[in-house]
Amino acid sequence: MTRRRPSMHTFICVISLAAVVFASHPTTVLCAEAPICGRLSEIDGVRVLHLWGSSHERGYAHGYLLGEDILRLFDGYLKEVLHEEDALRDFEQASRTRLRAMNIPRRYADELRGMLAGIQTRLGDKARLAAFDRLIEYDDLVAINCIPELGRVCCSSFAAWGAMTADGGTISGRNLDWHRLRTLRGTHLIIAYCDDAPNEAKISEQHGSLGWVSVTWPGFIGCLTGMNADGVTVSMHDAPGPRPTAPLGFTPRGLALRLAIESARGSTAFEDVRGVLASHLAAVGNNVPVTFPSIRGKAAAVVFEYDGDLKNNMGLTVRLPDRAGRKKSAADAATAFLTCTNHYVKRAAPTACERYARIDQRLASLAGNGKPVDLPEAWSILRSVACRVAPGQPLETYHSVVFEPNRRVMHVAFSSADKPAADNPPIRLDVAQLLEVQKVSASR
Repeated sequence: MTRRRPSMHTFICVISLAAVVFASHPTTVLCAEAPICGRLSEIDGVRVLHLWGSSHERGYAHGYLLGEDILRLFDGYLKEVLHEEDALRDFEQASRTRLRAMNIPRRYADELRGMLAGIQTRLGDKARLAAFDRLIEYDDLVAINCIPELGRVCCSSFAAWGAMTADGGTISGRNLDWHRLRTLRGTHLIIAYCDDAPNEAKISEQHGSLGWVSVTWPGFIGCLTGMNADGVTVSMHDAPGPRPTAPLGFTPRGLALRLAIESARGSTAFEDVRGVLASHLAAVGNNVPVTFPSIRGKAAAVVFEYDGDLKNNMGLTVRLPDRAGRKKSAADAATAFLTCTNHYVKRAAPTACERYARIDQRLASLAGNGKPVDLPEAWSILRSVACRVAPGQPLETYHSVVFEPNRRVMHVAFSSADKPAADNPPIRLDVAQLLEVQKVSASR
């Protein structure tokens, strides 16, 4: 299945509806003596941002430590997608005429305001967006976190467990494919959100606040790909959903998925994620694969087909594996896996997708031959559906991840100039260890 790069008209129209959504709010800048509730480290050359404290404090640390990266990334994105001065001006004017199209959960709005304060404190008058020749504003940070509503993520995922794995635990994998932009290559980031947000944040959103590890870019606080402290994984996939039945009130899908991953317990992940998605309106079509630790070979994956068409099952359809995990015979093992790419399977009539068929047939073949899905096999599957670097190829596989939910481990690889992510050596992330990092405040 091929996704076209959005046209200029589409870019401006969609952003005007969905991207910049709130009028700017006054921001309280922390005093110079306040601690920075975050720090940067590296794992095998990959930057890791550790964050803790309240939502505002986490955002402040993010902006203070990575302000230049956030500005450079957004500027680069705008200039690559909007090439002409008139297009940039139209983008800014159109976006500001459509305020409040989105519903930003309060704790994430606080985090973005904190991010702005951190950028302002660190950079002062240098906190400028060159594309617009002005200082960065709160609305710009909201726009960054609404880019998936426009850009549409073309991805591939799978999960296996029980009779399909050597130890009966879960193994899952995902490729994040997106439009090829120089700005995004080599600017990736791992964020470890420690589980110590204050109680008032939990109460205000009526959701938990589990720590989790995010594979992302500077400035983006939603969930593209992540695993939480309970071993639950959530990934974003595009699907061709219909126009939403409501004109506004949408939650940016990255933030809806973050609410889900921060609330999903390993033993109740299905119910927890379903509850979050059912209570937040989507602006675009989504497939949301969720995996979690398998216990005694029980099914450990689900795909939520999710969009803004409330006339169709209130916007949410659940896709479960058939009979998964009930038996351990080779004949039944073929249902101990689940595949997901970019089309609906239950919410609408399925369409053909080469990547989906390739993954599904491979897993079925492994099941029929009694061969387990182990780590090397998982990487081989991801490589088989990666977007190869080739003339005319509009997409790039920016990151590939293999999850081991029972072990709370992520293996993450990133793209390079000549290779998709799955072709490059991965780094190993121990989620529990990252979330228990010593909270040494960054120096100013």
